[in-house]
Amino acid sequence: MSHNYTQYGSIPLVGDQNVSIPVVDPRIKHLNSVTTPEWMISIDKLLSSNIEGYETFTELYGWFAEQARLTKGSTASQLFSTSAVQHSNILIVIPNGLYLPMLETIMNTGSNLSAIKIVRLANITDLKIPIQEVDYTNCKVESIQQKLDEIILSIRPETRMNTVIQYAQDGSKLGQNVSFFDYVTGKAT
Repeated sequence: MSHNYTQYGSIPLVGDQNVSIPVVDPRIKHLNSVTTPEWMISIDKLLSSNIEGYETFTELYGWFAEQARLTKGSTASQLFSTSAVQHSNILIVIPNGLYLPMLETIMNTGSNLSAIKIVRLANITDLKIPIQEVDYTNCKVESIQQKLDEIILSIRPETRMNTVIQYAQDGSKLGQNVSFFDYVTGKAT
């Protein structure tokens, strides 16, 4: 996996020195800038921004997610009979805002977040267009950490859809690839 070390860094998760989250370098966070962030996130309708087309989003400072399927050493039949696909907790780093008490209430009451969308934006012909969209549905908030002006959420999803979009140099869409998995039913498409 390649890293753009001039753009990204990492922060350790409080209380767990073995876990760190990839984050945008603090020197280039778009707190007071007119440029569009590379990563944006929408959580239900709790967040907001002034970016056209992304009014229900905020800048995503960092995130980490992993999917896995348990396998065994035999190449003839590598999967265990109980080897369901699993998803790690999604670790999300966002700026602190008015939505923090709402997220805490959702966690405290055991309610679900209906939809989380993570979008990676690119500039093509002066347009801010999505080149990757990751959608999670029916998510439980497992923990919330506040680190000064940042919030670190740990969320467990029910479903995940990953869409990677390809564009031509002129900004026209060439196509996309999509994967989907439901961690409750075990169904993939």
